[in-house]
Amino acid sequence: MARKAAIVGGQALSTSALLVSLAGTAHADGAGSPGRIKIAVIGDSYTSGEGASAGTYRTVQVTGADGSVTNVIDPAHQSSMAPAMQAIRQIQQQNPNVTFEISFVPVSGATRDSTKDNTGLYQTTRPGTEFEQRPQIDAVNGADIVIVGIGGNDARFGDLARTTVTSGESTTEAAFPGFLAPLQDGTYLNAQTALYQDIAGRIAPGGTIVTLGYPQVLPNEVPNGSPSPVSEALISSREAQLANEFGATISSLNKQATELAAAATGANFLYGELSGALSGHELFMPQEGVNGIELLNLQGSYHLNDLGQIHTANALTPVVNQAVIHELGTQGLVGPPAPDPIPVPVTDAPPTANPPFAPVPDPVPDPVPDPVPDPAPEPPPTDPGTGGPLPEPPPTDPGAGEPLPEPPPTDPGTGEPAPDPVPDPVPEVCI
Repeated sequence: MARKAAIVGGQALSTSALLVSLAGTAHADGAGSPGRIKIAVIGDSYTSGEGASAGTYRTVQVTGADGSVTNVIDPAHQSSMAPAMQAIRQIQQQNPNVTFEISFVPVSGATRDSTKDNTGLYQTTRPGTEFEQRPQIDAVNGADIVIVGIGGNDARFGDLARTTVTSGESTTEAAFPGFLAPLQDGTYLNAQTALYQDIAGRIAPGGTIVTLGYPQVLPNEVPNGSPSPVSEALISSREAQLANEFGATISSLNKQATELAAAATGANFLYGELSGALSGHELFMPQEGVNGIELLNLQGSYHLNDLGQIHTANALTPVVNQAVIHELGTQGLVGPPAPDPIPVPVTDAPPTANPPFAPVPDPVPDPVPDPVPDPAPEPPPTDPGTGGPLPEPPPTDPGAGEPLPEPPPTDPGTGEPAPDPVPDPVPEVCI
């Protein structure tokens, strides 16, 4: 089948160094045999699942000097929570009759071609140790689907992050043009395009290459009182805006490189747009999808935590599903239905509103006391001599305190004061 160049918006991924066979389902057209799809996942820390819970990382058996064997986390930090692994599992559940052969080999810290720490795609990783891994690029050979997420370390995104958290805002602003220059002069774009073209020449005929951008991990405004107070103190809003501009520039160049490689090779390319995968769950948000400063795991700082891996997987799944549909079509099989989104843990549910206050009960009325009876009137005083009541004291003049004079008698007929009585005649006295 002729290969057709295609650019489709989608989402990004993260993966682990594993080689596994997963049963998956497609419905055969007629009597076709069950399908088989070989998927290779290569890239850096945002592809490997860096930042997820430590218990999800691949371990390697290491023999000590005393002969004891211990399971040790591979420094590549390949997590089962990586978005690509979660996306593939979701698609596999919809395709139980298709076999998925997955080579999951991204390495945290990887670059396109650097020999630093032997983490380039074309170098053997950590040679001569228990963690030795063949060059990631080898996994691409003959793959039906390649998922590639890389470029951030080549652009020195980690160095910009270190400058941001260890310097003041003015220092970060002064250094920013130097970080941005290689992204603007064609250096980054040309190298990324060349990588994509090389992958196109290695995959199986009719295969699909899914290229990835990066999720935005910081809000443009740093709030106060966030769940990450240390990072809040180290990163200003202006520095967050510069970091977001830098990440968006890398993602934009990855998309441009995808278009250029598709046009040059005729291969089937799908671009995974991840910039908004963490919307509402960036660092400093109430439910963060990103780790802040991890003092016990500096390598995992400013990488996706388990919640962020899930959200990124949900953004990635439709793109990987489209690649699977394309591959099943080349095998004469009907493509799978779109898988359901990966359930997000309960902790990701939006906070519920405060419950309404219970109605305040009516106050219990105070009991009304029985009226106090008036005291019985005291008996009038009595005359100790006669035992009878004492005569009423005469009224007194309030001014002088003396008894008031008796009122003059009145005429019973008229009610007027009675005239003075006619005095009895005084008898003459004989001498």
